[in-house]
Amino acid sequence: MESKEYSNQLWFMSGSDVSQLVKGKKISAVEVVEAQLQRIDDVNAKINAIVADGSHDGRKIAQRIDSGDIVAPNAGMTVTTKINTDHFGYASDNGIRGMAGNMPSKTAACVEGLLESGMAMVGRTNAPALSMRFHTDNELHGETLNPHGQHISCGGSSGGAAAAVAAGLCHVAQGNDVGGSVRWPAYCNGVIGLRPTIGRMVTGGTNPTLRGWSAANMATNGPIARTMEDLEATFMAMNKPNWADPFWVPVPLNFPRPVAPIKVALVTSDSFGLHPAVVASVKEAGQILANAGYVVEEVSPPMLDELFSLWTTIGSVDMNFGLIPMLPTIDDAGLSQVFADWGSAFTDDSGKGFMRAHMVRDQILRGWNEFFATYPLVVMPGFADPMMRRNQDREGGDSMFKVAELARYMLNIPALGIPAMSFPMGKHNGAPIGVQIASHAWREDLIIEAGFAIENHLGKVTPIDPQW
Repeated sequence: MESKEYSNQLWFMSGSDVSQLVKGKKISAVEVVEAQLQRIDDVNAKINAIVADGSHDGRKIAQRIDSGDIVAPNAGMTVTTKINTDHFGYASDNGIRGMAGNMPSKTAACVEGLLESGMAMVGRTNAPALSMRFHTDNELHGETLNPHGQHISCGGSSGGAAAAVAAGLCHVAQGNDVGGSVRWPAYCNGVIGLRPTIGRMVTGGTNPTLRGWSAANMATNGPIARTMEDLEATFMAMNKPNWADPFWVPVPLNFPRPVAPIKVALVTSDSFGLHPAVVASVKEAGQILANAGYVVEEVSPPMLDELFSLWTTIGSVDMNFGLIPMLPTIDDAGLSQVFADWGSAFTDDSGKGFMRAHMVRDQILRGWNEFFATYPLVVMPGFADPMMRRNQDREGGDSMFKVAELARYMLNIPALGIPAMSFPMGKHNGAPIGVQIASHAWREDLIIEAGFAIENHLGKVTPIDPQW
């Protein structure tokens, strides 16, 4: 992807490389921010990834870095925050016109961690209304396009964040994930997205909206980046204590490494069927890891079919009594159309149904925990087809049912609360394609280590220009 025209541009370089230059006084942080803002001016109008200007704050932070007022590990890196995450001074509008003036009183802990690490904020990124679609579009800010092609979905809900990272509008981005919303747009845009374990950097504590069970138990913030070094730096920076959230846990970032060689399970088949290109990507990732010293076997975790329906069964109460009744007041045709189709998937919102879903979840978690004891890492598909078409979830009929089925690995991992990372494996017919790497709760360190091994073979992702 690299262009000789851009190779020395500060927005094109990795955030970690730029930060080293800033800390070494070889360039100024102001130069970095100005270069980044120029890139945004040049490109954002085409893809609509950034929907709120952060230039004032970015310049202010850069000036403080250059004056010596801020000395921090990620000084010089640029970052964006998402429109559904509290950032003082910016609306938490969730892509809804009625919330356009929803100004938070605080900044979310994970965003504070990014800013305190020296990152300069350059804008707010787009998301679907209430972050509840697989594609990013809303009536307040409009649609975000995938820089790899207008026919390819940019993903959701952190579609603006992933598109911004892919197009070089920022070095890294903050996103969040309740059903694939970090990993899925990272997949669509050919970048890296990490969903941490529930309890690492959960989403509550500042946003004034009430949380149901699904948000409280499945939603987490997470980083999006082009390189593993940037992803790891962002992940570490986002791990700021958040006692305001009852689900936050002060767990170490690293644990003793399992006895080598680490065993990796490859998921290459299931009862629904996988596109050959998807299977090939999983096998390619497995071969790279095998060459790096891992022991790789084609074997699936238990109860996959039960997992594939877990998100909708456990979320039925929240959807039927929370989101779906709100749709007439949201005034967003895209979201209403999606749930007119998908709403009937949330079939059992009875107390017995909710209890039964919890029991199944408990069985799956027990089985997967035993599986992780043998296979600490699992490499699985991101999407059952190589790509999702733009607005494929709004094509009518049972289109949303089909998209949710294709996204079954993305959608249902959050119901288990475990960490997973989407990693790009190149392209298929011009569209990005990738895999997911999952592990036991709290073992993001193993996932990150595997990501470095794959990146060392494939090379680092660099920004692209919109392909039109």
